[in-house]
Amino acid sequence: MLTACSKKTLLTYNPEPDAELYAINNKEQVSLVFFTVENADELADHVAVYKRFAEAFKDTEEVLVLNINKNNVIEFKNYGYYYFHNKGPKPKCGMILSNGVDNPIIETNPQKYIKTYEVYFKVPFNDKVYYGQKRKTEIAERQKKSEQTLKSKFKVDQNYATQFIKHSNSSFYPKSSQNLNCLNGKVTIKTFLDSAKTKKGAVQIETLYDRNGLMKCYSTFINGELFSEDIYYRNAYNLLDSIVKIDNKGSRSKSVFKYEKHRYSIITVDERTKMHSNIFYLNNQFQCFKKETLNDNGDVLTVALLTYDNWGRIIEETTESQKIKYEYNQQEDFYSSMKLYSTKSGALLTENTRKEEKCMVVYISKNNEKLLSKTISLNNSNGCTQTVYNYNGDNKISEVYEYFYEN
Repeated sequence: MLTACSKKTLLTYNPEPDAELYAINNKEQVSLVFFTVENADELADHVAVYKRFAEAFKDTEEVLVLNINKNNVIEFKNYGYYYFHNKGPKPKCGMILSNGVDNPIIETNPQKYIKTYEVYFKVPFNDKVYYGQKRKTEIAERQKKSEQTLKSKFKVDQNYATQFIKHSNSSFYPKSSQNLNCLNGKVTIKTFLDSAKTKKGAVQIETLYDRNGLMKCYSTFINGELFSEDIYYRNAYNLLDSIVKIDNKGSRSKSVFKYEKHRYSIITVDERTKMHSNIFYLNNQFQCFKKETLNDNGDVLTVALLTYDNWGRIIEETTESQKIKYEYNQQEDFYSSMKLYSTKSGALLTENTRKEEKCMVVYISKNNEKLLSKTISLNNSNGCTQTVYNYNGDNKISEVYEYFYEN
């Protein structure tokens, strides 16, 4: 009589001719049979692994997964007949593996089911649970790397800060020059839904600047109530140290800026995690030539490669899906034309133009000569934005923004 010891092969004759026969006719196909003796208990590990295999192969006909908990003689019709009877002094549970050709084998330790499967069939068992565990490990390693970056120390001096601010041309450090008269004290932006500014919009923005024209606080109000607030902290060289974000429920998160010789990173720190959100890579001229955007799990969502002209202006920005080309008037810092192309097909998707005339700047976005949007920005006598009119694709006003300055 077969005792079903671990990895033993099955009998080539029926040990119980009068017993109920469970025939498996799966020649040249994989069969996985999970058996238990009747009324067996304490089989949580066995059942858990069975469910993993059943879930992994539920949508394929190439692998047969069975769960047998009755006293049956199990017959495998491969190239030859092989039998097993799950009763008597045998283990409470086990897994029979058959390749549909040879004599099947048995594994009776649930902790070894997956390993036995991988060795016997010479393939890895990478199911959802495996990838879930691998995913957790991967995220934990990324968090550990982010924590190490937070703890790292790099000496920033005045020369580094000056070159960085002047040339990095990246988020939070744009190259385009701005009028310091417009970045002094408090700037309030109110929204309206009509050109006469009689219908108020729900959103209001308030920005506070220091005496150097650097942002100190950015607040968003919805229907008169504070919705979110970003507070900016800088080091002695005016480089951003962190941005603390507070929402309307009082929840806080922090974006921490870490500087290195050839790159700088932004790491998001909240109650749940510490994770890189952006990484900017710098060349020897302190220009950002590559930038990565990551999600909360540390997955890289986009990678953008940047090319510059002789005046240090971005002329091309390429990602996996799109390419943006910028054109400029003479030595102006702000583009006059921005064209968005499909990286795959090379087709022009949208074209944005910017035209400045005295106290007015006009932005137009088109797709194959079809108007997508238009923005007209009017400046006051100091050269600061006073009123912005946004138009939709039908050339109708969608929003109006009014700017108020308090020095």
